[in-house]
Amino acid sequence: MSILVTGCNSTLGYHLLNLLPHDGGIVALAAEPVPEHLRLEHVTYVTSDLSDYKDVSTLVGTWKPTEVYHLVSQEFSLGMPGMKPSALLQFFTTGLYHMLESLRQLAPKARVVLASSAEIYGGRKGMMDILHREMDRFQPMTAYATAQASCELLARQFVHAHGLETVIARPFSVTGPHQPEKFVLSSTASQIASIELNDGETAIYTGNLDISRDYIDVRDQARAFALLMKRGSAGETYNICSGKVRTIRDLVQFLIQLSGYPIEIRIDPALERAVDIPLLAGSPEKLMTLTGWKPMISLEDSLRDLYAEIKTRRSRTPLPLSPRPVT
Repeated sequence: MSILVTGCNSTLGYHLLNLLPHDGGIVALAAEPVPEHLRLEHVTYVTSDLSDYKDVSTLVGTWKPTEVYHLVSQEFSLGMPGMKPSALLQFFTTGLYHMLESLRQLAPKARVVLASSAEIYGGRKGMMDILHREMDRFQPMTAYATAQASCELLARQFVHAHGLETVIARPFSVTGPHQPEKFVLSSTASQIASIELNDGETAIYTGNLDISRDYIDVRDQARAFALLMKRGSAGETYNICSGKVRTIRDLVQFLIQLSGYPIEIRIDPALERAVDIPLLAGSPEKLMTLTGWKPMISLEDSLRDLYAEIKTRRSRTPLPLSPRPVT
């Protein structure tokens, strides 16, 4: 068995690779080299340009993967600074087309799990207080969300026209250890850790905190992806979420409590997104019914582990993670 994971520089990519079998046969692809501290011994890492069909077909032809996790949407889940919407759309759809077409020709029996995004649901009027289900109509509000909606349609085309076994995973918000500091909770944790470790200014800077999200731990998200690879139905979409909502403000306050410091929150307009959906939550019923999956790690433990791991980054002193249930 050969497993290919694209977008491996994402938080999900790291934890999924750590979850997969450690007996070899795993190749991880990223747009840029993976940092040494995030590399795993049982994984072969390669850099490749998904916009180059020859690169992709060579990779697929060499490895002949039986399972493919396409996680590029997670590696670039905030888009790419300075990239125009048209270029962002082309980046995601062209890369996915090259991957699916290469698989169709060179590894047609491969199973694929495509990572999409709950942002495709949007935040249209009248949809502010419900749990989104997989059949809800798309209403993307950003170029990134539009690109993910386009990728879902492209994936279904390959399922129906060519019989390619592709399952669509639609994750909601995620946090946990090894999350890059460009995300709101990891950025907050990093600022708080700097205050604790360096006795710096007792204030942190954030964007809009008065939004609500459906968060789960990234390790629970990785388990869901692995289960969908084994049990998901081709052409079907599955929300990955908890069905529970927390405000960003509450989660930031919890991180401050972990430090034990009286830290002031300051809103920086420069950190606010041009388009921010007030509430985004989903129903995990379809995934749970199919696989028996459910979140195993509380959001509080997830934030404790995130904060501990970020302090490790800052201080370079190993800190233990909370014990985890074995599943």
